[in-house]
This record gives sequence, C-alpha cells and structure tokens, in this order.
Amino acid sequence: MKLSSLFVLLMLTALPGWSAETVEKIFEKAKAVNPGLQDSSADMSVEINAVLGFIPYKTAATGKYYHKQPDKNKLDLEKAPSWLKKYPQVFGYKLPDLTRYNVLKIQETDLRGNPVYRVQLVPKQRTNDITNIDIYFNRNDYSVPKFDTFYNKGHLYVDMDYAKAGQFVVCDKLSADFEFPNITATAAATYSNYLFNQKLPDSMFASK
Repeated sequence: MKLSSLFVLLMLTALPGWSAETVEKIFEKAKAVNPGLQDSSADMSVEINAVLGFIPYKTAATGKYYHKQPDKNKLDLEKAPSWLKKYPQVFGYKLPDLTRYNVLKIQETDLRGNPVYRVQLVPKQRTNDITNIDIYFNRNDYSVPKFDTFYNKGHLYVDMDYAKAGQFVVCDKLSADFEFPNITATAAATYSNYLFNQKLPDSMFASK
C-alpha cells in the first residue's frame, strides 16, 4: 500500500463515523429514559457572569427548579435577574419537535470520553431566529449531555452532567454559554434534593 493511501485510510478511520441509527429511534429512546416520571422539583443554585451591553454583571441566585412532562419548565429563584427568569428552558432541556426540522446528519463520535450520537437539525421553515441545532445523545443511556442552538445573531451552548436520584436519571450540574447582540453570559447551575411525581398543576407553569 502506498504511503499516501495509508495516510488517507488512517485519517478516515479517525474521523467521526456516520450512524446507522435513525433520528426517530434516537429520540424515542431519549424520551424513554425515565419511565414513570411525571414531574420533578429540585433545589437549585446558579452563578452568572454576564456583560449587558458594555456593563459587566455578576450575580448568584438560589431557589427552585420545576419540571413537568413532557416539556414544561419553571424557575423560582430569589435575587435572580428578570431576564434570566424568561429562559427556564435553558436550565431544563426539552427535545425539539422533529416534525419542524430536517436532519442534516447523524454522527457517532465521543464527548468528554463518552460515546455519543451527534444529531444536527435545521428548521424546515424559518419561523424564528434558529438556524440549526446540534444535540448530543449518550449512546449508552440516551441522556443528553450537550445541546447547542445557533441563531441568526447568537448562540446558546449547554452542557449537562447527570446522576441517579432514586429510580430516575437527573441533571445535577449544568453550564450554559450564550451570546446575543445585547448580552453575553455564562451560567453554572447545580441541582439537589429532587422530589418526584408531586402532581404539579399546569397552572404553575403558565406564563405571567
């Protein structure tokens, strides 16, 4: 084998591989990670470093995080900036609606030493500012350790670590990096003392 051919072969085997798994099957398994989970709450603390316009801003807040299946999230934090409370979805991820996206590609790769699927989605129609989404699924347990959302004028990167709480797999640490025209910020959150299936009413998640 010629040296050039050997080099090409080595390069190809080192690259992330295309996956034979369908995105529908990956999403189905991800949604089934916590069977029996209806809702949850947790104590939450978050530290924020931001630049609002040209003004540096640093703060910390504590309080509660609430989630109700399949996609409701709420923050109840003391001393938190008002803009943070508008983005509870940052601290409690929900899978996007596949009917609204085309699959750009699915790759098998590694993230922080763990095997993952990297699923890249693009909107079928530009109804908002999102240009594409990258979601990483752990290939062993189908949790989502990372998701990156790209906008016309900004981005949101979120990384999550998981732990077992009773019979459920939950997020215990989260870091977020977001950049938009009027704000650049990083946030680091920790979660503890989870409670499950408390029959949380839909009304507590209604927008005010």
